[in-house]
Amino acid sequence: MLHALRHRGPDGVGFYAAPGVALGHARLAIIDLSDGGRQPFASEDGSLQLLHNGEVYNYRELRAELEDHGHRFRSATDTEVILAAYQEWGDTCVDRFNGMWAFALWDGTRRRLFCARDRFGVKPFYYRHSGSRLVFASEPVALLRDPDYQPMVNERAVRDFVEQGYTDHLEESFFAGVAVLPAAHVLVLDERGLSTHRYWQLEPVAPEEDAPAAFRRLFLDSVRLRLRSDVPIGTALSGGLDSSAIAVAIEHLLQTESESAFQIGERQRTFTVFFEDTGFDERPYAEAVSAHVRADAHWISFDDTDLVDVLPAVVEAQGEPFGSTSVVAQWYVMRAAREAGLKVMLDGQGGDEVLAGYPTTWPYRFADLLLTGRMRSLAREIGNFGGGVPATAVALGTPFLPERTRWRLRGRRGDARSLVHSRLRAMEPTALRTAPDGLPDRLRRTYASILLERGLPELLRYEDRNSMTHSLESRVPFLDVRVVQLAYGLPAEELVDRGTTKLVLRRAFSDLLPPLVRDRRDKLGFVTPEARFLRGALGDLAAATFVSQPCRDRGLIDPDAALARLDSHRSGRLSAGFELWRALSVELWAQSFID
Repeated sequence: MLHALRHRGPDGVGFYAAPGVALGHARLAIIDLSDGGRQPFASEDGSLQLLHNGEVYNYRELRAELEDHGHRFRSATDTEVILAAYQEWGDTCVDRFNGMWAFALWDGTRRRLFCARDRFGVKPFYYRHSGSRLVFASEPVALLRDPDYQPMVNERAVRDFVEQGYTDHLEESFFAGVAVLPAAHVLVLDERGLSTHRYWQLEPVAPEEDAPAAFRRLFLDSVRLRLRSDVPIGTALSGGLDSSAIAVAIEHLLQTESESAFQIGERQRTFTVFFEDTGFDERPYAEAVSAHVRADAHWISFDDTDLVDVLPAVVEAQGEPFGSTSVVAQWYVMRAAREAGLKVMLDGQGGDEVLAGYPTTWPYRFADLLLTGRMRSLAREIGNFGGGVPATAVALGTPFLPERTRWRLRGRRGDARSLVHSRLRAMEPTALRTAPDGLPDRLRRTYASILLERGLPELLRYEDRNSMTHSLESRVPFLDVRVVQLAYGLPAEELVDRGTTKLVLRRAFSDLLPPLVRDRRDKLGFVTPEARFLRGALGDLAAATFVSQPCRDRGLIDPDAALARLDSHRSGRLSAGFELWRALSVELWAQSFID
């Protein structure tokens, strides 16, 4: 099992075994590169054994507090701080951590395993529990090495993915019987059995100062904390507002407090994917930022033939189906960063979910203005929306549709439902979890669902697998819990107003962002020219896959419908969306992991 995870930790392995328990760890050394950081990390008497993946960024502050309580440390790691925090505060230690983590702590004295995952699920935790036996790992691929497990398909996960585009929205993986510990949850296994519970809820926090000033202060500190490292750090730069904000924040710290950013070097290294296709080329924005921050800029591109060549490696790295070929672009970025000698990357993941940055913002903003009777503001926002009468009518009606109606409409988008095999099509719609209570409006409730339940969880999975397959740690400053709670506590006008999103971010860094980026209102997302790829070498691969006998025998997708849609796309009769890729992704995954 550990051998299957060595890409996540090439810097050393460690084991612990005792009656009833066996633990293994592959280490990626980021903080305290000495053998003092080797895991499992044991307490002085050996009764506690800790496995830890990720970083607790505020470990220095916690260490000082724990030393005041009498704890003494023999390493400079954040791992030892987790252990001491558990000794001091018990299970509630997780409330004090600011970072990303998945850890398992064996308490030999109490015969108890205590596991936890960070608030937003940046770091993964998969497990199988049968009777009194628990097997867990950072990726499902390790669980496939368990001789007691025969890999099988979770057909509900496949149906939801191909038809609806949902993934990582369940407490289940694509492998039947392999569960996912949700974000912000702890898992305990003891003599009473296995139990899980949520330890944190999203609670908005109103700023005590001017909103842009508060956001700037917290976001700069989030970046400052995520520059804590004993290895070199780089930046993923798309040219969008989020990654650009990280780049200018790093440059600001380099200029004003270089001791906080020494692992960057004299200037930061940025990594950008680009494509020549109209509508997909963000180089002008990325070039403006990289020039503004004096970056050592790395530019990456690939065509459909390159994509097909690396696709087996990406499928293997992901371990589960993934939603678009943009995941391949991210894989290229992480590979380039590792080849440049980096071990840590900062990335803008989470910015859209925290600051209401998606095009889906507008229907819920309209609904909030309508329900509160702010008709003049509603008319102004509709005027800035610029979508025409039909699009505006859809935007006004969407927030009021029942969930089951939305489910049916999503299945019709791109005729995705027809791509699902008839066996799976007959399943009942999945009951989706609702947004947490206590949020100020429909806009924030909708974005909380994207942040916590469906949307961001899949993006974080892609990011973790793509970075760790190259033995690289990815850090996401927008998901500092203080930044998130502040953003959800702001008046909506600080996020969305007069046809512009992410206003608080634009204002907070108005003096640092190049105007070309600060003032842009279009949003591309991290996308690839998938339609063109499917008319070239990727389309050839898709045709060969859909026509194959294993695809027909497997009964997950409808191969005839997939082939017909692919043919229509390649002939130009229609332009297929992500639904065609999703069907192909399922088959490529099944070939690699099930067959």
